[in-house]
Amino acid sequence: MNDPTEQDIQHELTGLDPDIDLVALEKPRGDALRLFIDHPAGVDLALCERVSKHLQHLLVDYSLEVSSPGPKYSRNATASETKESAQ
Repeated sequence: MNDPTEQDIQHELTGLDPDIDLVALEKPRGDALRLFIDHPAGVDLALCERVSKHLQHLLVDYSLEVSSPGPKYSRNATASETKESAQ
């Protein structure tokens, strides 16, 4: 099976809610996907659960983590701030 791309997942999320934005997709290990999502109304546990359920077909091959972007992928952070927080 080919790994899903950011574009693949964004397309699926748009079908759930066109306002959901996939900010980043990480693959921390071979069988895990970590999604960072954003929404104009904010990201809460209920939205993360909706996304997880919508993408449940991925659970056949991957463990799935869905989260808000937090400071790591903050849209307001400058490149140097993002680099500093990663250190």
